[in-house]
Amino acid sequence: MNKLYYILLLLLLWACSDKKEIKLTVQKDKLLIENLTKLANYDLVNIYVWDSDLNQPTEYPLEGNYKKDGDNVVAFTPNFPLLHNTQYVLIASTTRGKIQKRFTLPKQKMTPLEVSTIYPTADTLPENLLRAYIEFSQPMKTTNNLEHIKLINSKGEEIKGAIFNNAYELWDTSQKRLTIIFDPARVKTDLVANKNLGRALQPGEQFSIKIDSLQDIYGQKLQQTYIKTFNVVNQDTISPNVNDWTFELPKSNTKKPLQIQFKAAIDRMSLFSRIGLIDKDEKPIKGKIEIKNNEKGWYFVPESKWKTGEYQIIVNSRLEDPSGNNLNGLFDHKVGSLKSEKEGELISIRIKIH
Repeated sequence: MNKLYYILLLLLLWACSDKKEIKLTVQKDKLLIENLTKLANYDLVNIYVWDSDLNQPTEYPLEGNYKKDGDNVVAFTPNFPLLHNTQYVLIASTTRGKIQKRFTLPKQKMTPLEVSTIYPTADTLPENLLRAYIEFSQPMKTTNNLEHIKLINSKGEEIKGAIFNNAYELWDTSQKRLTIIFDPARVKTDLVANKNLGRALQPGEQFSIKIDSLQDIYGQKLQQTYIKTFNVVNQDTISPNVNDWTFELPKSNTKKPLQIQFKAAIDRMSLFSRIGLIDKDEKPIKGKIEIKNNEKGWYFVPESKWKTGEYQIIVNSRLEDPSGNNLNGLFDHKVGSLKSEKEGELISIRIKIH
């Protein structure tokens, strides 16, 4: 009897020690899952949205990367941020069966949701403006936003169909920057929409981009309606040209910025992605890009002090202005008028730092 009692006691202690509570911790952009000690295969961990109406997980798991993060931890980095007002369920297949744990992200003190800025930042824009960027203070929900972003004329009337309604909204990976496109079929001449409706922006008139009722991933709404008002001038029909640029070179053994000033504004995202810097051995120079002067100034601040010698500024010919005109030609170009049949050619500008 005593022997059987001790055997049962040992089994009970073993079972209790094996069933530690699964612990979930949010750490920056990933979720740490602790105490999966008996997990047979880390690939058998999945996280789903919990459908409260059906009282079950949704059909497909969240997309992201699972990997071991220590002896007893699985780290999940989702492709898109987890939402604070959504219930999830973790399902893991282990040697002791299937484990399920429902959870929501812990509440935290939020930065109020605001529109940080709209690019282009100038208050005078061309009638053939093609693209604009809206930056928010928080990661945003990525659907059903365009209906809350409107182009308004000076009479307070909405210009219908001015902003192209993409099937998938154009968000960056942080979900803080939304790209909006003015309907290209209205911007570009000789197309049906342009002939029937004309351009949404008319020179000599004043317009506003009005944003309201948007929500971030935490369920916060915009603190107040945001309005950017600007005046419209005649179309921009001049392509960017490197021969029009001016350069201010830093001195060696300093970390002062290398500066490029443009004759006219350049598309902000182009300035980050279409201009680079390499040394004489063609190795990229690490540093930080800053955009100033209403997108007419490019500043490169190096991580390390400048060394005396030759460098190359590499410019992709796809570098474009806010109207979509690039180094190779106009957005609204005639067939055969481009400078080169090849898009994306690289242009090298040699400089020397003393």
